[in-house]
Amino acid sequence: MHWLQIDVSDLAGRYDATREIESSGPVEGFRSGLGWIEDGDSVHVKLRLRNVNDGIEAAGEVWGRLHLSCSRCLVEYEQDFRLDVDEKFYFEPTIADLKEGYEVRDQVVDLEPMLRDVIVLSIPMRPVHAEDCKGLCPVCGADLNVSDCKHAEQQIDARWAPLQGLMASQSGGDDEEVEK
Repeated sequence: MHWLQIDVSDLAGRYDATREIESSGPVEGFRSGLGWIEDGDSVHVKLRLRNVNDGIEAAGEVWGRLHLSCSRCLVEYEQDFRLDVDEKFYFEPTIADLKEGYEVRDQVVDLEPMLRDVIVLSIPMRPVHAEDCKGLCPVCGADLNVSDCKHAEQQIDARWAPLQGLMASQSGGDDEEVEK
């Protein structure tokens, strides 16, 4: 049995029975757009499993290391995470679907879907390796944190060129009208 699959037959049928588990191991395929856990990196869990009326409650925490890619400059960096977990695994599959929980199958709780949801949802939408990250030059792609390519100073947005021309002609025209 995989380290994330927990036999709960000792808890089933015994209301309010509990068991503490603490385990760690590698996980595979934890990836989202700009964040991931390397295959083979360990994720640690410390949970209290408790039998409740219609399932098993899992409460505790999960921790490990995330690998992230900065949304501004794409530099890769690492960040530790520690997340609280409070989820429920239902004995009846239909109830699990209705309550958006997880399912107990054959007296086994599979923690992987829960961990995947908790970890992937905690990955920032726009991770930034430093708050003052300058990002990449939109012209040449240079990392503006490392060097200044001078494109930012020269860049004129072509969409504003007609308005700039109009403003220049208006400022010249106003001076002539004032003199008359």
